[in-house]
Amino acid sequence: MHVRSSAAVSLLVLLIVLLGGGRAEAQAVRVEAGGGWAIPSTEVDVSVEGRDRPAEINPGSGPSGYVAVGLMRRLTDNLSLGVRVRAQQSQLRVGSDDISPGTCAGACPEGRLRALSLEGQLHLTSVGRIAPYFLVGLGVARTTIDGTRIDAGGTAFQLSETDVTDAGGNVGFGAALRLVRGLSLTAETRVTGSLPGAKANAVTTFPFTLGLNYTVGNK
Repeated sequence: MHVRSSAAVSLLVLLIVLLGGGRAEAQAVRVEAGGGWAIPSTEVDVSVEGRDRPAEINPGSGPSGYVAVGLMRRLTDNLSLGVRVRAQQSQLRVGSDDISPGTCAGACPEGRLRALSLEGQLHLTSVGRIAPYFLVGLGVARTTIDGTRIDAGGTAFQLSETDVTDAGGNVGFGAALRLVRGLSLTAETRVTGSLPGAKANAVTTFPFTLGLNYTVGNK
């Protein structure tokens, strides 16, 4: 609860600074899209029809993609602040070795983590063409894993579908490399997914991504 409250206060401060006061002409619109690889950190207990004990699924890493749109405001010659809405989807890969007990009886289940968040970014703009930044966001995260059949001791059982929606968030850091006027390449790492104290089977991932952002307006 303390982590959720601290993140909420941090994001509220960013919103107040960006949207309140200052010169309107200092604002700019920024859109971004990119992708990379996400590593999940959470096991999932899936109910098995006909068995009292659930099966443990340890989802593997997979591709991740995102899109975002928001506002940027220059605070000083050295700092800029951004607030944006960001949507992400990460694939949670599951193989026969990731299920205990049992193996896949045919196709293995597919999993996904989808997240939507309101995110604040603080950019250090005094380091030439490279601008490091810190980010924090709050929103919602949804974990889904398809229901398929598994083979346990020569007997086939049906896995139940997993579908968990919970409060979510992001914390991370990255850097933007200016390519040409208005266009930058971004590289970042973050923790994204459900917050501490999450519902059962809510998954958290560590995405590493590259993206391109384009800024329209005063930078």
